[in-house]
Parts: sequence; structure tokens; C-alpha cells
Amino acid sequence: MSSNHVMWRYKAADGAVVLQDFVGVSEKYPLHDGQPLLAGFATDAAFHMHPDFPNHLLLQDSVLNSDMCIVVSERLKRAVEALAPPRVEYLPVAIVDHKRRKVAEPFFIVHPTDPVDCIDRDASGAEMDEIVDPDAIESVQQMVLDPARIPADRPVFRLKGYWGVVVVRRDWAQALAVERFTGVRWLELDQYPEP
Repeated sequence: MSSNHVMWRYKAADGAVVLQDFVGVSEKYPLHDGQPLLAGFATDAAFHMHPDFPNHLLLQDSVLNSDMCIVVSERLKRAVEALAPPRVEYLPVAIVDHKRRKVAEPFFIVHPTDPVDCIDRDASGAEMDEIVDPDAIESVQQMVLDPARIPADRPVFRLKGYWGVVVVRRDWAQALAVERFTGVRWLELDQYPEP
């Protein structure tokens, strides 16, 4: 197991906004699969606040959404940009409130491209998706990465074949943690999957 990496996860807070209905993007698979999207990305891409949570109005630096994207404030986006990770795009998205108005603050999807093939499938107890995509991992019993297969210049990346997870090098996560961004937590690999 690589102790040099953690997972970027959402941290809940009372009254925090929950997003759904990602509109303006017809195909979400390329986003989940880490394909480059910035060139030609929809100018009207937007998330809507979830109607089941009408009193949740707190916009955190990282915002929970049903599409498992990393939706961040401009402040958090600038902090990520300052660390200059390669192969990361910042896709602009609007947030539409419960009254169908766009919020004034800009938000972005932090989109790592070119996923890294570094999951130790045997040690992770990976179950493969034999029906839809035999190269995709359906589930893991635990998360074990092979550090030898992680390029040194990739401080943040998605996992090839297992799109729901973004991995961050520990020193990089610590640099962001100093800024006390809301809605962000770092999960140890051996704590995944969470109960």
C-alpha cells in the first residue's frame, strides 16, 4: 500500500448545498473517464441545487454533487492551480439556486485527465465488470496502490478503471489543508471503502 497518497473526498457540513441535475453536458462518461474536455466544454454547463434540500444554502469550497465531480470554489481552484499539477483541467460550471438563479460566485470542476493504472488488483480484492467493461473495476475490498506505477510528476490523478476516486499525493494534500478549505477531507487509502 502506498502511504504517500490519500483520497480527495467531500466533507459534509450542516446546511451545505447539495447539487444534482448536471446540465449542458450531453455525455458524462468522458468526464468520469478522465478524457480531456476543456476545448469545447459547454459554456452553459450547470448544476442545480437539489430540491430535496431547500434550506441547504451554504456553499462550501468543495460542493457535494450526484455526479461525483470535484466541484470547487474559485479560491480552491486557484490554490490547486498554484501547485501546478500536470494533466488537470478546470472546467467552469454555474450553480443554479432553488429559485432558478445562477449564484454569483464562479465554480469549477477540478478534472484530472489521463487516469493512472496503479491499482494493485489482487491486493485490493478487485471485482471486475465482466458484463459492460471487462477493463473496469466494479468494486474493491480495500484500496492498494502500486507506488512503482505512479508517475512522480502526478500529484493528483484519477484511477484507471475505477473512476469514482481521485488520489492526491500526501504533501500536496497537506499544502491544501493549511488553507482550511471547507467541504474537503483527505481519506487514508486503508480506510477505503468507507462503511
